Amino acid sequence: MHYGIDIGGTKTEIAVYDQNWQVQSRWREPTPAADGDALLGLLQTLVQEADRRAGVRGTLGIGVPGVLDRRGCLIAANLPGLRDLPLGAALTTRLERQPVLENDSRCFIVSEVGPGGAAAAASHAFGAILGTGAGGGAVIEGQLLRGAGGLAGEWGHLPLPALARERHDLPRVACGCGLPDCLESYIAGPGLVRLHHHFGGESESTLAWQQALQAGEDAARRAHDCHLELLGGALANVVKLLAPEVIVVGGGVSLVPGLVEALPAALAEHLFAGVPTPAIVRSRFGDASGVRGAAMLGARARMLT
Repeated sequence: MHYGIDIGGTKTEIAVYDQNWQVQSRWREPTPAADGDALLGLLQTLVQEADRRAGVRGTLGIGVPGVLDRRGCLIAANLPGLRDLPLGAALTTRLERQPVLENDSRCFIVSEVGPGGAAAAASHAFGAILGTGAGGGAVIEGQLLRGAGGLAGEWGHLPLPALARERHDLPRVACGCGLPDCLESYIAGPGLVRLHHHFGGESESTLAWQQALQAGEDAARRAHDCHLELLGGALANVVKLLAPEVIVVGGGVSLVPGLVEALPAALAEHLFAGVPTPAIVRSRFGDASGVRGAAMLGARARMLT
């Protein structure tokens, strides 16, 4: 049996899979984000309950929303309690097994290139998550790309192009990562709402923006066009750097009607003439891809030992 855990800012999910990657059990608990000891206790409880339900000691992979530094501590804005805690070492001691820890966006693409995924068996693929943030992960030559310092795939923290800012007179925004004007601040869900406000709209959610767009509101349409332009340019940069054969888009923004279908043309505008546009598809497993990919990484590590 294989366990996957996805640690989120508000909820932590665990799922138990059999050898055919069929879900046997899944449940969530609130995340004690500010208390490292409490989070360790929660993870220990979840794994012990999974062992009880499965009747065995399963393999374990954990998706985390941030970057692990050289000490093995997690750098994540929404989990401040883990900044000085060597998470892997602490969990190995508590759980009497060694978990695999990986960025949640990389877990996402591992799931989607795995059995039954939207990019199943692709050798070159990029996963772009558009939710409250904009995370990413890549598989190159069939291998998960981590890069020096574990920063590979952070496409949402590329800077907003100066030309786009000037053309749309976009406001400058301080990103939660500490850098100014990251693309995430304009293309993720809150960024889309920000664009709507910038063009004169009043929505407080992506759903409200969608409703305004469907009603024919000019501000909503302008936000849509600007968002698509920024998103196409950002993904074109990914294509120029990594040349994926397929891009899998996930997260709440990916569910906006027509968005994924419009992306190939928006991306192609920023590519060299004659360069093929990769296939762009929605994720097959949606919100479950993070926890599923974590479980797959845990199983893979067990096979290599």
